[in-house]
Order: sequence, then structure tokens, then C-alpha cells
Amino acid sequence: MTFLRPILLHGNKLQQRAAFSNSNKFAFRRLLATQSGDDTVKPTALAKIHLEDGTTLTGRSFGSHESVEGEVVFTTGMVGYSESLTDPSYQGQILTMTQPMVGNYGVPCRKTLDEHGLPKYFESDRIHCKALLVQDYSHHYSHWNAQSSLGDWLKEEGVPGIEGLDTRMLTKKIREKGALLGRIEVDLEATAPDFINMTNPNERHLVNEVSLKEPKVYGKGNPTKIIAVDGGMKYNIIRQLVKRGVELTVVPWDYPFAADMHKYDGLFLSNGPGDPTK
Repeated sequence: MTFLRPILLHGNKLQQRAAFSNSNKFAFRRLLATQSGDDTVKPTALAKIHLEDGTTLTGRSFGSHESVEGEVVFTTGMVGYSESLTDPSYQGQILTMTQPMVGNYGVPCRKTLDEHGLPKYFESDRIHCKALLVQDYSHHYSHWNAQSSLGDWLKEEGVPGIEGLDTRMLTKKIREKGALLGRIEVDLEATAPDFINMTNPNERHLVNEVSLKEPKVYGKGNPTKIIAVDGGMKYNIIRQLVKRGVELTVVPWDYPFAADMHKYDGLFLSNGPGDPTK
């Protein structure tokens, strides 16, 4: 927004009059507003992330200040942290953002639904990541659609976050060694965890944890009939298929769909969480 302000303020007079007209005044002020949540100052509480290869990193805790365990992975998306955090594919994982600054555009309203009754700005109805690791958390945010800060949302969902980490080093380590088990520890005096006896989330039935429990139909009456097996399906897959004229019947991962295939024009198998090699 720092680059947008001088352009808007020093444009031609016609543009300025349009921007400041009574009908646009509120929207214009909101566009330029910088907001803060409960975390109006930089976080100061410390927390550690221990990795199973012996690495320990210390950063500042934001979000829910609690200790958790999970598989440490990374994502290279420059934007879209709200979508990544709610992606069921990250169930049981501690997510590292390679984008240096995170949180600067806040988080949209969780209660806003789309025409299908789904949370409009998210990929599921909750955060699936165990925790979030970032280099620079922006405790101030600015976006026309933001309703809260990222830190407030994490607190709301009971999800820890650590900022001030060398995420570049962490990402290179994961690329070289593969996903690593990790533990976020808020007790700075606690000893390093026993990774030998730590439960690997991939040993759980993660697909069962994220799949819906009863069949549900979206786009009722559309001409193309498709059955989709939910192994951790993102909501935007539903939106895009329905948008293209599909009546989508979403069923649980263990639904006996083979017996019903004569009723449909196609079968969709979604992706989801867990080790793809198993």
C-alpha cells in the first residue's frame, strides 16, 4: 500500500475527485487503512522449534502460545496463507512459509459463505496445519477484505506461530533431507524432545480425519453428473467444477462408489494429506 498512496494522491484532479466522492469516501479510507488486531505490538514471547536432525531454532511466538508436534514442511506461495492454512493436505503438519513477510494483508471474515454454503475465502472450515513458521510476521495488516490479523486468527483456532526464523535455511534443509518431525516448545527450559518415540502424523489415518462423513451434493440440477471421493478436497475444487456445469456428489473416502458409477458421467478422486509414497 505504500506504493499505492502517492499514485492515488498525486493523480489528476478528476481521479482525485472520483476517489473522494461521497459514495467512494469510505471505501477509499478503508483501502488506505492500516489495521491491527490484539497483537498491536511486535510479539516478544519466545518459543523454540526442535527438528529431528538436531537443529533448534528460537523465534518469537505469535498465535496460540502452546507446544505442539508435527511434520515440518514448506510452501513456496508468495500469497495465500489463509488458503494454505485451511488446505486439508497440511493436516498434522507444521507449515513453513518461504515468502519472507507474512500477515501483511490480514485474514478475511470466517463467517462469510459463498453460494454453495462454503466459507467463501478458505479451502475448508478450519485450519489444518499444526503450526506456522515465518521469517517476518506483520502484526499490522492492510487490505479491503481483512477482518482480523493473522495472529488473532491463529489464536482463535488454537494454532501456534513462530516468527523471526531463518526460513530459507529451514527450507533448504527440508529440500535436502525431506520432511522432518518437529516440536514447537514454549518452555525454553525444556529438554529437546525424544524424536524416537514421537508419533509421526503419517502413521495416523489423516484422510479419515479430514474427509466428510456423509455424501453431499453441490450444483444440484447441473447437466454433468460427477461423483467425487473426498480424500481432503479443497473447497475451490467444488466451486470450479460446479461453475463449469457439474452436479457434484462428494462422498467420504471409504464410500462404495463403484456400485453407483452407472448414475454418473465421471469420477473425481481428490488429493489429500499423508505421505504420497504410501
